[in-house]
Amino acid sequence: MKRKRAGLAITGLLVVAIIAVGATLALLSTTTGTKTNAFSSNRNISIQLREDKWDGYTFEDGAGDSTTGEEAIEGHEEDMTLGVNQAKAYLPGQSIPKNPTVKNNNTNGNGVETRVALKVTYFIGKQQVTYETFKTTLLDTNGIAFDTDNWTKIQNSSDEKLADIYLYNEELGLEEDNKTTEKNTTTPLFSTVPINKNLQPDAEGKLPSFNINVQAYAIQAGIDGMSIEEEMVKFINAN
Repeated sequence: MKRKRAGLAITGLLVVAIIAVGATLALLSTTTGTKTNAFSSNRNISIQLREDKWDGYTFEDGAGDSTTGEEAIEGHEEDMTLGVNQAKAYLPGQSIPKNPTVKNNNTNGNGVETRVALKVTYFIGKQQVTYETFKTTLLDTNGIAFDTDNWTKIQNSSDEKLADIYLYNEELGLEEDNKTTEKNTTTPLFSTVPINKNLQPDAEGKLPSFNINVQAYAIQAGIDGMSIEEEMVKFINAN
């Protein structure tokens, strides 16, 4: 009888255990509907690059956005104060006007503060060269007078990367925040290209042809913990 009772007791415990598990599986449950949180923005970056002493286009000339810098603004094709016209028949010892300047172009009220940089590349004929080679071959002894008070060189041209990159030291603000254009426009990176007075023609009596190409880049400003120098170099070299 004792064994039988013990068996009943064990069976009773098993029944209780099974009931307990069954009760757990039968708990009431529910879930909510999905909340979709949409994130969108109408903010953007828009910049302009101008060289008004070179080709006559100012920031007010929208047509300048699609120009390549190879011709003067309409009506000034014979204006010999412009660098682009002087460069077509330059002489040794001449200083040719060229003044690359960048503006944060917040035209629709949806711009952002930006950091901007200029990539400068040099060509003699069709051959791309470093600035040092360009300077030694073509320029006055002192070379181009870069505005190092407001621009910092963050990449030197070398045999591996034939481009100099200059970062503007200050953020460019938004146009509507300023009574003047001082805060949303850079200073010119440089203002003239001084040709060596001792430059010699080749066997055919021709002076060398050369190009200075300038391209502007912008990155959103104000990101905590971001190295703007590193990000700008990566961005420019990837594009």
